[in-house]
Amino acid sequence: MAARHNNKLPFNLPQLQNLIKRDPPSYTEEFLQQYRHYKSNVEIFKLQPAKPNKELGELVMFLSQVAHCYPKYLEDFPQQLKELLSYCHTVLDPDLRMTFCRALILLRNKNLINPTSLLELFFELLRCHDKFLRKTLYTHIVTDIKNINAKHKNNKMNTMLQNFMYTMLQDSNPTAAKISLDVMIELYRRNIWNDARTVNVITLACFSKVTKIQVAGLTFFLGKDEDGKKGSDSESEDEGPSARDLMVRYATGKKTTKNKKKLEKAMRVLKVSSVAW
Repeated sequence: MAARHNNKLPFNLPQLQNLIKRDPPSYTEEFLQQYRHYKSNVEIFKLQPAKPNKELGELVMFLSQVAHCYPKYLEDFPQQLKELLSYCHTVLDPDLRMTFCRALILLRNKNLINPTSLLELFFELLRCHDKFLRKTLYTHIVTDIKNINAKHKNNKMNTMLQNFMYTMLQDSNPTAAKISLDVMIELYRRNIWNDARTVNVITLACFSKVTKIQVAGLTFFLGKDEDGKKGSDSESEDEGPSARDLMVRYATGKKTTKNKKKLEKAMRVLKVSSVAW
């Protein structure tokens, strides 16, 4: 016991975290002390969710690291984090919001949280005006869906997520809609979502009123990545060529026969008046 006091375990979270992972039963008391500390910090946070709270962030990451050691006590912890993010993400301090997201990703990697509800929450968070957060979420979404389908196609979950992404493509936030489209195109490119449903959803992008979304849809059907590999998160809605520019580029390119076929394919897509869903 003296050694514990000398190390100040209750206040040294990284050290306590390592000790808990080695021998959870021996440090249950110290864990519960930090868990109570976390709950009191959450109550304070709810009063001022926009205020930075480094201490809460540290406690959240600590609990996420040891959640698998105390499943009985932390059974509701992932849901609590999801609710805090869902209700407060628009006003949350950016650092704390990122910490919450990283904690949820860690819990997901430990298989302690349902992937569908988490992915839906992360798609909603794409509306946040935080470029680094959006890049982090994009990477996790693609990786998680890839891992879900690694051994065999999870058709039930894929269908649920595709239906949700169908709504995201029509989101009023053009950045969120564009990144959702980028996710679908990337999953198709990786041969993870390569079914007719995915193509039908991407087809909708060709009719978007947002230039960068329409161009991304046309580029997909023309079979060429966007120039310069700009990535999945362009800040400007008007960046890149227009749909007309794209068509002219392919119509007047050097590889006439090949480009003509691609152009005709894209034009057939644009002539579709409705998409079967």
